[in-house]
Parts: sequence; structure tokens; C-alpha cells
Amino acid sequence: MALAHYKMLDCTFPEVAEYLKSNQTIIIPYGLSEQHGAHLPLDTDVRNAEYISLALAKRLNCLVAPTLNYTFSGGMLPGTINVKPNTFSNLVGEIIESLHLQGFKNFIIVPGHGGSESLLHLKESLRILKWLNPALNDAMILLTQIWDFSPTWFNMFDERDYHAAKAETSLLLYWCPEVVRMDKIILDEEEIAEGLRQDPDSYQLRESFTELQQEVLQTSQRKEVKIGVMGYPFEASREIGEKIHNECIELGGAALEKAIKDADEARKSGKRIVHDNGAHLKIRSV
Repeated sequence: MALAHYKMLDCTFPEVAEYLKSNQTIIIPYGLSEQHGAHLPLDTDVRNAEYISLALAKRLNCLVAPTLNYTFSGGMLPGTINVKPNTFSNLVGEIIESLHLQGFKNFIIVPGHGGSESLLHLKESLRILKWLNPALNDAMILLTQIWDFSPTWFNMFDERDYHAAKAETSLLLYWCPEVVRMDKIILDEEEIAEGLRQDPDSYQLRESFTELQQEVLQTSQRKEVKIGVMGYPFEASREIGEKIHNECIELGGAALEKAIKDADEARKSGKRIVHDNGAHLKIRSV
């Protein structure tokens, strides 16, 4: 039977208690306030996370936790609010611990922001959280980069379309066209814009005192990057947005349904998949 409310904030505490008797899955969306050119709002990543999460919740018939609106971008243009990755990761970990104490066991984290620093730090931080807190042994935590489940969106990375470009603009044209200013699209000077397409991290200026690889670099945003759009927003359309959305929900929803089923069966049987430790002497790679 479909839930009366998919957003946990819309529920009363007795309704959450009743939900937990038969379902222990919750989606945790996150985004941040970050520049997305002159044509998309600062909360684009928040919208990415919220719209996808709510649609997934309806597919999975599960609850969605309140959206986290702060994480790390690295960009420095006005309106962008950066929170250090360790601060953000600790917050997510404590939220999971709190929800787990209530009885939740399946945690689906849905990023609306694709920053590699946040994603890498969060995944390793959560691995260590489970390492140090044996009570979480029965918790399945999925860091679900939802674009992985959309061939259309994922293939745009190969086409060098990334931030505030065709994919994100198309999604907002489908979800909430009233916030998109297609007539306001501007890009950086062509050399800079092409550099951002070739390497999305090229907006970063990295400096050091020495040539030693052991030195921690000083990082800032290059002054010549004035806009920061990474791709081809002029090619966006509502139809592309709808296609991406449907792929995320159909393919992502099917994968998550299977993951939840597999986790439930593994808890009953006690079986786990054992992974190889991977590269030895990791300290040599620092």
C-alpha cells in the first residue's frame, strides 16, 4: 500500500514508528547553494536531490529524510556556500547513527551535487564510521550517484558536458521550468570555457612553494573563471530532462529494489560478500 506521506517531515512520530514495523529504508538527499551560471538558480543541486529522491521514494514506497543543503563545492563565486568535507561527512554519519537507533537499516544517500571531493571524502568517512561502530554492521549505506543509472546523463560526461550545462538545465526545464532563464545563458571566454569542458577541475588554481609531491597545495579559484558553466546549456530541452528523469527512476529504482532485497536476505542468512584488500602498501601512494 502506498504511503500517505513520503517526506519524513510530513509524518507524525507515531506514523514513523508504524512505518518502521514493515520498512526500514530511508533516502537522504543532499545538495548545496552553488553558482550554476546566470541561467540556473543557486539551489539547482538541492532540486536535483529532492526531485529525484521523492520520485525514487514513490517507486520504493519509502521515506525521504530532510534534505541537507550544505556540502563542499570549491567554487568561490557569489552565492556559493562551502562546508568542509570532513564537517559534512561527520554530519551525515551522525544522522545515520541517529536514524539507525530508531530502527532504520537501509540508507540511500542521493547527492544532487557531483563534486568529487565531497563524494570521495563522504564514502571513506562512512566506511570508517561502520568500521568503528559495530552496531552499524546490519546497516546498508548506499552512496547513490543517481547519474550512474541514466545512460543519457552519464554519456554526457563523455561529451564533456558537466556543471550547469545540458543535463542539469534540461532536468530543471522538466521539473520546474519557471526557474530557468534560458535567455540569460552566458559562458566564460571560449578558451576558458573549453578548458572547463576538457577538465572540470581546471577552475582550480593550485600552487606550492616546492616541487616536492609531499607538499600540500594551496588551492583557489582561477580569477579568469567568471561564470563556471562546464558544457553546453544551449542544447538543453525539457524532453532531455524527462528522459534523464525516467532513466534514473526506472533503472535506479530497479537497482535499489534489488539491493534492499539482497541486504534483507543477507541479514537473515548472515552471509556477506568478502572483498579483496586491493592495492598493498597504500601509504606509498600518498
